[in-house]
Amino acid sequence: MTVTAHAATPPARTAPLPGSATPTPHALAYRPDIDGLRAVAVTAVLLFHCWPQWFVSGFVGVDIFFVISGYLITTILLKQLEAGRFSILDFYSRRVRRIFPALLVVLLATLAFGWIVLLHGEFTVLGKHVAAGGGFVSNLVLWAESGYFDSSGSTKPLLHLWSLGVEEQFYIAWPLILWLVFTKRYNFLLVTGVIFCASMAVNLGSIATNPTAAFYSPLSRFWELMSGGVAAYLHLHRRPWSLQQQRWAAALGTLLMVGAFALIKPQAMFPGWWALLPVSATFLLIMAGPATLVNRHLLGNRLATGIGKISYPLYLWHWPLLSYAFILYGEKPSYQVKIGLMAGALLLAYLTYRLLETPLRHYRNTPRVVGALVTGVALTAVIGFGINAGLLRERIDVHGSDVYLNALNDFDFPGATFKPIRHQGIVFQQLTGKAPGLTVFIGDSLVQQYGPHMEQLVARQPEQVNSVIFATGGGCQPVLHTIRLPRFQFPLCPETIAAAYDLASQPEVHTVMIGAAWYAYFNKYNNLTEYDTGTQILPFPSAAAQDLAYASLQQSVAALRKAGKRVVIVLQPPGGQAYDPRNMYQGSRFDSIYPLKNIPNVDLTSFNQANAEARARLIAIAADTGAELIDPTTSLCQGNTCHVLDANGAPIYTDTTHMRPSYSRRAATYLDDLVMPSRAAAATAP
Repeated sequence: MTVTAHAATPPARTAPLPGSATPTPHALAYRPDIDGLRAVAVTAVLLFHCWPQWFVSGFVGVDIFFVISGYLITTILLKQLEAGRFSILDFYSRRVRRIFPALLVVLLATLAFGWIVLLHGEFTVLGKHVAAGGGFVSNLVLWAESGYFDSSGSTKPLLHLWSLGVEEQFYIAWPLILWLVFTKRYNFLLVTGVIFCASMAVNLGSIATNPTAAFYSPLSRFWELMSGGVAAYLHLHRRPWSLQQQRWAAALGTLLMVGAFALIKPQAMFPGWWALLPVSATFLLIMAGPATLVNRHLLGNRLATGIGKISYPLYLWHWPLLSYAFILYGEKPSYQVKIGLMAGALLLAYLTYRLLETPLRHYRNTPRVVGALVTGVALTAVIGFGINAGLLRERIDVHGSDVYLNALNDFDFPGATFKPIRHQGIVFQQLTGKAPGLTVFIGDSLVQQYGPHMEQLVARQPEQVNSVIFATGGGCQPVLHTIRLPRFQFPLCPETIAAAYDLASQPEVHTVMIGAAWYAYFNKYNNLTEYDTGTQILPFPSAAAQDLAYASLQQSVAALRKAGKRVVIVLQPPGGQAYDPRNMYQGSRFDSIYPLKNIPNVDLTSFNQANAEARARLIAIAADTGAELIDPTTSLCQGNTCHVLDANGAPIYTDTTHMRPSYSRRAATYLDDLVMPSRAAAATAP
């Protein structure tokens, strides 16, 4: 990437930054190996998105991109500042011509295809993501959306624009910081070091408590781009490394890159310390220069540089294609479909690069090009905002299936009347009643689904309901020493459950309810749970891990009973694929979708038989410890039939296992005496 002067006679060079040597004359010469690094990054991301079970670490390709961007942008800015021709308008003009053409085409194509195939709710969400992508705040929007009941990332065609948001937010701050450093004659490495350490501190500080923030926040990612900035400064203002040092840098960088792809797994707390592997590898390979064996032959060959040159449009195109495949074909499109889509992404990327990016980059009337691109992206973002606000209507005729589609993602916890409380550093949710006593609910999202019912009780009969604390965590099995995978998605489960049991043991607590998706955790297919013995990690579904988990649960219940608590174990309500609203309609998104003519109910005998082992173990734990047992099926099913629709024909669940708030409010009466002391006393009276 080169920068040309705007005047026939170059202006006089200003003094370099404090403590710097004379800049090298060819610092901005084209480096094929950097395009090769881009190829590594984009290939890793594509392989990960297509086959995450095989290329489990490919997501670190984004971190490679961050370092490269920091290096190139800092090089350009420093050269302009020292040449006395820095212009913030010129900088952003170049960014617009580089970023906006491909982005605009991809946003419009994604929106147009969504207009054809997406359902109303999906198209509304896409509108929000188009607006966020055009405003370069996708990372912040996705951060705000994240949660246990957020829709799958594979069904968000613009999910990948989060990284572009981080880069653009860096581009807003970094030129101004560099301008200040240059004009005030501050020490570049000192200022950069402070920013690097502050960003790294945010990364490490939030990775354990809020990994979603650590992933999406620009504050926890800037250190990666700053690493590339340091490489740019060293190339411009320090003597070149010796040939031997360059060789060592290339070798170590290659080793670290291989280590990043081999060692980092989706379960890792990422970025955290793990991100140092790809960032350090990229930094060293950039510092090694283009002449080393690795950089010249592996990164600088024609295939790698060719892919590198189209890496940006390839990154933009690949995910909408894959995401629409996930939407249309389900969560597992065939490998033939994926290969075909990636071939299509390569073709679209090449055409975008050759027919759009390259001509516009060399078009002489820069103001006209920039104005048109900015206007196009801004209008697209406004259209997306309008779609999200409901100003445009979806074209697909759903022929009465709205009643099922409206049930998706219908979950409400914590509700408006809950108040957060903190215990042992963990935030729980509390409802305050006026009756004496305190009840603690321990469990996962299947306990959280009872929140609307408890809110309704407190609102209708506050004098008769005691206070209740939901000491819960979505996806957290209420068993001490268990670990939910992937860890980066459920980082606080062990601490949450430990804090929940400690809270339940407090003297003011009278009743403790323990519930969960027991049958999911203890079935023979669960490979997303581990048991930590203190000396080794045992994976589910091994019998040894499950036996230890059952024993741990029994010990916790026995300890609470010994402390004089009333303990109630609530079995899992009926569930299964029949409850999922997505299984209640049929048809093609290219045409129309229709409700099924016959929606089957759930056979209770079959449900209990399928979960007989876990059910028997939980019943035995209750009997051995003196705990009470509640089986929701006795209230929710009539005879041997568990209905999946209400009297109006609407789904009562939002997915395979979770009740909708409206159903929880009217159906979860089997929990009432846990929070109503008068009813509990009547129930236990002789």
